[in-house]
Amino acid sequence: GQTVADFGCGPGKVAVELAKRVGPTGPVHAIDINAGFLEIANENAVQAGVSDRLTNHQNDGVVLPFSDNALDRVTARNAIMYVDDPVATLREFYRVLHSGGLAHAIDGDWYMMVAEPVEHDLWRSFVKAAAHACRNADMGRKLFANFSDAGFQDLRVSVIANVDTSGRLLGMVRNMAKYAAKSGTLEQTAIDEVVTKVEEALTNERYLVVSPQFVVTGRKSS
Repeated sequence: GQTVADFGCGPGKVAVELAKRVGPTGPVHAIDINAGFLEIANENAVQAGVSDRLTNHQNDGVVLPFSDNALDRVTARNAIMYVDDPVATLREFYRVLHSGGLAHAIDGDWYMMVAEPVEHDLWRSFVKAAAHACRNADMGRKLFANFSDAGFQDLRVSVIANVDTSGRLLGMVRNMAKYAAKSGTLEQTAIDEVVTKVEEALTNERYLVVSPQFVVTGRKSS
């Protein structure tokens, strides 16, 4: 029965799951800046039989398309790291929530990633070169303070360490290599060395990539 918004919904998998959980009397708002993602989210909602309770909004988070005190919960997963002003967006979350409403955000922190067997300084240079691809590559560690700055209370924070030994995150490393190359701040030989070491480690069963996710929940004051 709650009214929920999923900010940065992407293809809508979380929004659809939320729609299942709130039931027929609980509308869900799927929000994303990418119109293509919203189309996929709508298709997924139709397939799941919840399209009647899911509404799409193309929005960048600067001003959310809701009146004050309109929502019970707002969620965001790996989305705050891409906004121009994280605190301003979180203040929008605060504005649109009912008194006592909850905001939940999950974000990664590229600088806290581990990739074995890449040498530490090389990996850090690699991440730094790739970090231009998102506005806040270290968003995870900043979420807690940003929630506080936005006015939220009763903050809770935890860290989920996503440990990959099967190559699940190899695509992410390869994408980071593309971003690093575009930056022009790191030699291509160094970028290639990172990717080669990670790929060889997977073949030799020595591959280990850890990508921590920070989970923060805050409540709007009563």
